[in-house]
Amino acid sequence: MMREVLHTLGDIDFAAEVELENVEVSAREPKLKVHIKSKIKAAHWEKRQPYVDLLETLRRQQHRQSFAA
Repeated sequence: MMREVLHTLGDIDFAAEVELENVEVSAREPKLKVHIKSKIKAAHWEKRQPYVDLLETLRRQQHRQSFAA
């Protein structure tokens, strides 16, 4: 399960980097570029956070199981 969550996080991060790069090369007005990039970053962290929380929960469970064994 942890592997799948890490893979999903990688996909989310990669997609955000692609979006940011697209804005960097296509947007011409600096203020607009900054605004769009901040929106992309906010959406990225919002999309990413549930998976980070899940990963932390899985790590805690794994840690508890290793002490129980």
